[in-house]
Amino acid sequence: MRFVIGMLVCIFPINLLGVDLRTFGFYRSYYQRYRSTLFNPGNRSVQFLGYRTGPDFSFSQYFDFQMDFLSLQWQIDVMGELERSDQWKDDVKMKQLFFQRGLFENWVLVAGRAIQRWGTGYAFNPTDVVAPDKELNDPDNSEKRAEGNDMIKLEYFGETYSIAMCYLTKVDFDPKIEVEGSKLAFRFYKNLWDIDLSFISLFSRAESPIWGLNSSFVIGDRLEIHGEVSAQKGSYRAYHRTINEANTLYLKEPFETSRRNDPHIYLQFLLGFQYTLPRNIMWVAEYFHQDQGYSKREWDRVMEHVHFLNNQLETPFHEAAEGNLLWSLNVFSTKGAMQDYLMNYLDGPVHRNVGLRSTWMMNLNDFSAVLIPEINVTIGDHFTFYGRGFFFYGREGTEFGELFQSYTIEAGLRFR
Repeated sequence: MRFVIGMLVCIFPINLLGVDLRTFGFYRSYYQRYRSTLFNPGNRSVQFLGYRTGPDFSFSQYFDFQMDFLSLQWQIDVMGELERSDQWKDDVKMKQLFFQRGLFENWVLVAGRAIQRWGTGYAFNPTDVVAPDKELNDPDNSEKRAEGNDMIKLEYFGETYSIAMCYLTKVDFDPKIEVEGSKLAFRFYKNLWDIDLSFISLFSRAESPIWGLNSSFVIGDRLEIHGEVSAQKGSYRAYHRTINEANTLYLKEPFETSRRNDPHIYLQFLLGFQYTLPRNIMWVAEYFHQDQGYSKREWDRVMEHVHFLNNQLETPFHEAAEGNLLWSLNVFSTKGAMQDYLMNYLDGPVHRNVGLRSTWMMNLNDFSAVLIPEINVTIGDHFTFYGRGFFFYGREGTEFGELFQSYTIEAGLRFR
């Protein structure tokens, strides 16, 4: 009911103002298959977390409002979601709510919750300090799942360059208005000999500064090359304590930011290209490295600890071992648990209204991989039916081989 009421409240009062409105619908059904791994022996972790195989259903309706009001250009994006797993759940989220205003001759002010992009990479963006995280299956946010960051951005546009300053924070409206944290980001962009260059920095009280550089340039009609590199003193990632300790059963969550005061510089960088093949097939490839990830030796230490926990499951300490196994799942990350990854993406038409795309990412430290194939069938100008899979491959002890999710099959409809 909250889903329906929220959509009506958003649509009707704003529609009276004469706005430009676009709406997107996303309806999908998905089935998940789990497997027994060292992190999920006998499906214990899956059962404890309450995951189910499905089929589950998700209905999302996205509204994109653009309007001029009070001499300001407004952008309002609202997503209403209705999802069924063990029970029906609904939610309404404000994905974007910001205004834009030109100041003087070359200045632009943006204030509110907005999605801004400063990176050049397709799947990875180590320098994009103002953007929300990307999803591997939808890095260009065509399914509208990304939520903007709360910010005030002031940017000056020259003939071949721009200078931007952005204040970032987090505004929480539930149950009362609270502001959490503050960061200040800068970017200097310059177009030089058909090369796009950006120098980026991020400052906050909680972390040491981040310094970054990204670039992209086009060669001929088919090839684009891009790269990014960022540097930060210390690592603010939470690491499992077992990488430096003997195996034991921990009494509290064993993750800590033990390297935040490390004097060493931690780098993240990517190098990639986009190439248009014959028959209008797009190929994107990227190599990504992050010093903050677990090294091969550190990952092996984590796996030794998980083996130790499995051996404790048939002892009087089995409850503590099960709890430690659940804590250990936090070694996995949406940005990858380890240090080196290779991503390939192909997208092209098969027929007039049928398209195929596929994303493949390999962990170069242990050669495990995830494959995401997808087929799309477009009918008219508004409807796209699709089928998509997520398949995880790898030997025992590897990152994607140890994920307890074996595969997911998803089918649905996108309405535009």
